[in-house]
Amino acid sequence: MTRIIDTGGGKIRGVESGDGVLSWRGIPYAAPPVGDLRWRLPRPAEPWTGVRDGSRPGNPAMQPPPLMPAEPGPFEIPPCAEDCLYLNVTAPADAERAPVLVWLHGGGYHVGNGHDMVGDGAGFARDHGVVVVSLNYRLGALGHLSLPDEEHTGAYGTHDQIAALRWIHDTIEAFGGDPGRVTVYGVSAGAKSISNLIASPLTRGLIHAAATSSGGDHVATPAQSRALAARFRKELGTDALRDAPAEDVLDAQNAIARGIEATWVWRPAVDGLAIPRRPTDAIADGAAAGIPLLAQHCVSECLLYEMIQPGSAARAAHVLEDAFGPTGRDAILAAHAPGDRGAEIMTAERYAVPTDRLADAQSAHAPVWRSRYDGPLPPAYGGLPAFHGSDAPAIWTGGDGVAGELHAAWGQFATTGTPGWTPYTLPDRATMLFTADGPRLEHDPDAARRTLWEGREWQSGTWYAVGEGF
Repeated sequence: MTRIIDTGGGKIRGVESGDGVLSWRGIPYAAPPVGDLRWRLPRPAEPWTGVRDGSRPGNPAMQPPPLMPAEPGPFEIPPCAEDCLYLNVTAPADAERAPVLVWLHGGGYHVGNGHDMVGDGAGFARDHGVVVVSLNYRLGALGHLSLPDEEHTGAYGTHDQIAALRWIHDTIEAFGGDPGRVTVYGVSAGAKSISNLIASPLTRGLIHAAATSSGGDHVATPAQSRALAARFRKELGTDALRDAPAEDVLDAQNAIARGIEATWVWRPAVDGLAIPRRPTDAIADGAAAGIPLLAQHCVSECLLYEMIQPGSAARAAHVLEDAFGPTGRDAILAAHAPGDRGAEIMTAERYAVPTDRLADAQSAHAPVWRSRYDGPLPPAYGGLPAFHGSDAPAIWTGGDGVAGELHAAWGQFATTGTPGWTPYTLPDRATMLFTADGPRLEHDPDAARRTLWEGREWQSGTWYAVGEGF
């Protein structure tokens, strides 16, 4: 079963990706950001003639090898390239004005592609009747380097995401989607991207609901952006930035930080256009008024980082001192038992507290639902509690027990605007806990953590490269 869709910029032939579900892969939503368009805001895609083959995804953004090997999928992901601004659409064959779910992949803003964790999203399209869109956006230095003497610099990946949302608004009806019912969902960097997007003045009318897993703020101040740019230029060894081979750009990026240590180095800058100010502050002032929000984190987020690189959480004292000085450091350390306090503090600082503050900020302006995923994980993980990113596969594919509950809740949210439990309001803070014993609603279940971090303000930075200025 195939279908040819006229996107307005050209025709593309879809392929069957599941029983009664079609996918169109590798659709250009913006011009290739190469040559003179490197480190510039995205431009419209060039129209094409003939019928484009929609069986193959577009190239992922330039990036180092992934931190963890990806599971084999039903189709081959092409090599990374600077020409990467492509999206994918999956829809029920009979879709007509169906709700749209847009997936933003994670990967610390330096690895990943639109198919990560979701494949085509065919199961979600089949089970919930939604049109699923996933996309690639510029990563690492090519997506987030701030250039001197240029306006609105350092958030090119965010502008890519906005360009994709505009494309969806203008084009998705041809695929059976409703441009007036668009929900955005992301994990990790994808979730933090959603905070940026709903706070942005450039997305008005493009987003109608938002869901995040492990999100909150993570943007660079102008000072952080300048410090990182200076280090990058030193590593690259030339001022002819747009003439440097893309491989040299990636090498310079890797020279600053590799692997897990690069996870929080690259992130969008406050650029004065897509991101005028710290997103949670803008949201607290009503920037995302009227957009329902579903916000979740995992109970032991940063266990993942300890598994990838043991000793990661041992930097907690350094991070706390950098943020709050010795007094604040000691107060937070003293509130935790010595055994696992590094991982608990890392979880709080990176994900749990930022998610709390996002939910608090938006709850004054729109319905908010809060949740925490505790597990259980599949047996292969030996009874570990839920860690960073472990909720997304369950949300997308469902299954027995808690996985099915998550899949159903996100499907209900995408189709009706509510996941089906009591909204999160202050000071009640109703939160759904997804546990091995089934979902249960608790009120302010993480009150001790919230109280410990209450009133503490800090600028999100790196975790490993403390003291580098970025």
